[in-house]
Amino acid sequence: MNNELYTMNNTIKIDPTQPEKEKIKKAVSLLRNGKIVAFPTDTVYGLGVNAEDTIAIDKLYEIKKRAKDKPFVLFLARKEDFISFAEVVLLSAQKLINKFWPGPLTLLFKANKASPASLVSKEGKIGMRFPDHPVPNNITKKGGFLLATTSANLAGALSPSNPQQLGKTLAKNIDLILEGGETLIGKESSIVDVTYLPPRLLREGSLSSEQIEQTWKKESNILFVCTGNTCRSPMAEAIARRLWQGRIRDKMKIHSAGTVALPGFRASPLSTKMMKKRGIDINLHRSTPLTTKTVEEADLILVMEQEH
Repeated sequence: MNNELYTMNNTIKIDPTQPEKEKIKKAVSLLRNGKIVAFPTDTVYGLGVNAEDTIAIDKLYEIKKRAKDKPFVLFLARKEDFISFAEVVLLSAQKLINKFWPGPLTLLFKANKASPASLVSKEGKIGMRFPDHPVPNNITKKGGFLLATTSANLAGALSPSNPQQLGKTLAKNIDLILEGGETLIGKESSIVDVTYLPPRLLREGSLSSEQIEQTWKKESNILFVCTGNTCRSPMAEAIARRLWQGRIRDKMKIHSAGTVALPGFRASPLSTKMMKKRGIDINLHRSTPLTTKTVEEADLILVMEQEH
C-alpha cells in the first residue's frame, strides 16, 4: 500500500505556499551531502540532487532505472540565471521565457562551458526550468549549489502529482520526501528545444503546442534604452533597423526609450550628423520616456553604457 509511505522516517510535511525555513534548511543540508530529496513542484513531484555531485547523480539514475543518455534538468534559482549556462539564446527562446517562466516549460539550450557536465547531453545541450513553486525555488535560492531534477517516478511510469503516488520501491531510496499535498497542475512540463529555429516541441505537457507556437511566432520586440533618448539609443535603434532589414521573415518591432526622457524631442544634432554619415536619416525620431508597460512588452532590452 502506498500509505505505508507515511510511516517512514524520510517524510515530513511542508507548507507548499510558505515553506518552513527549517524544513528547507534540512533539505538543503541533505542535498549538499549527496542525498536525494523529493519535493512538490508546480507540475508534478520531483527528485533533486546536487548537480555537481557525480555519486548522487549516478544514484539518482539507478533508483529511477533511467538511461544515462537522458540527462536531468537544471532548476534555476532565478529566471535570468539561464544566461549563465546557455551558449546561444535565440529571440524565440527569450519570448518563451518571458511568457512561461516561472512555469511548466523546460527549455533545451546549447550548453556553455559553465554548465555542469552531468546535465549536458551528448549533443551538447542542457535542459533548464524555472518552476512556479515556493518549495524548489527556496531550495535553489538557499542552497548555493546547482539542483539537478527529474520527475519522482520510475522511468516510464506515471509522474506523481501527490506523494502517495511515489510508491514504496522508489520512496525507500529517497533520503527526504517533502510532502506538500497535491500539485497545482498535475502534469509534466512541456519540453522545447530552442537550439532550432523554429523551436522544436519534444514533449507536450501542460502547455499545448498551440500555446508555444503562438508565443514564439508573435512579433518580436527589441528595445534600446539610454537616459534621454536623443543620442545613443536612437542611434542604436537606427543601426539595428538597418542591419535587420530583409534578414528575417519575422515581424520585428525595434524601438528606443529613455529612463529620464521627456517626450517629443528630436535626436541631438551630433547623433543626426553621425547617422547621416552612415546613410541613415533619424530626423523623424522623437524621444520617448521609458515606462513599465514598455519594459514588460519587450522581448529583449539592450541598455546603453552608463557613460555618454
